[in-house]
Amino acid sequence: MALLKFTAVLSAFCCFLPWGNAFGWFGGGSKVQMTISDLENCDPGDAFELTNFSFPGKINIPGPLPLSFTGELKEPLNGPLSISVDLKKKILGFFVEVPCIDHVGSCVYDNICEKLDQIFPGDSCPSDILSMGGSCHCPILPGVLHIPQTTVHIPETKLPSFLTDGEFHLHVTANSGKKQVACFQTTVTLT
Repeated sequence: MALLKFTAVLSAFCCFLPWGNAFGWFGGGSKVQMTISDLENCDPGDAFELTNFSFPGKINIPGPLPLSFTGELKEPLNGPLSISVDLKKKILGFFVEVPCIDHVGSCVYDNICEKLDQIFPGDSCPSDILSMGGSCHCPILPGVLHIPQTTVHIPETKLPSFLTDGEFHLHVTANSGKKQVACFQTTVTLT
């Protein structure tokens, strides 16, 4: 489950970083600097609340990304689970939706429980995930997820041209069935 919670929070990065590289969506090559304004919960009544998320003011891609994270799930979650990303780019003073192209942009990622089962077959779940308060399979039980200060290396990535620079508004929601269970928003600037 830590993977799902962590993925929901870090979806801010999935639109810009090499999630696509793992699936061969992009080649190698771009150097980008990313600035993220405060990542915030957009609905305090949600089942999952981000209580702390720490990251540097400027993030270099490629490069190290030190971060820490604490969040609380207040009620159990059952499938189907999905994550929706709404990404808008500022063009001529207006925010325009970035379409979903090759799983990057304003996309919906369905069947999270099934994907977790594929990543962690059977009862497998790394002890690191369990020690941080997470689980790897649905249903997801209430609890606190804490990822202590960790450094993730962001590899060299070739981004689609529409994501190489500019100001973006990012709105991410996680849903259990038709019920919204988490919502985060931020503004991201790429140079």
